[in-house]
Amino acid sequence: MARMGSLSAVAERSRAKADQPWQDTDVARVAYALFLRRGGVHGHDQEDWFEAERLVRERRGQASGRRSAGSQ
Repeated sequence: MARMGSLSAVAERSRAKADQPWQDTDVARVAYALFLRRGGVHGHDQEDWFEAERLVRERRGQASGRRSAGSQ
């Protein structure tokens, strides 16, 4: 089985798409990484999804902040 990238790498790929509209696919990738990181234990899907949304928003906010600071 291929080893999945780290959670931060998945979130970073999502952050790299900051110019695109916010998409559920970005959140789904991060949520799946959280699921795998926990050992694939079922029953935490909503927790994973909400945490993934938070991480993607946080990364996007940091990315837009860097762009704003760089354009001044």
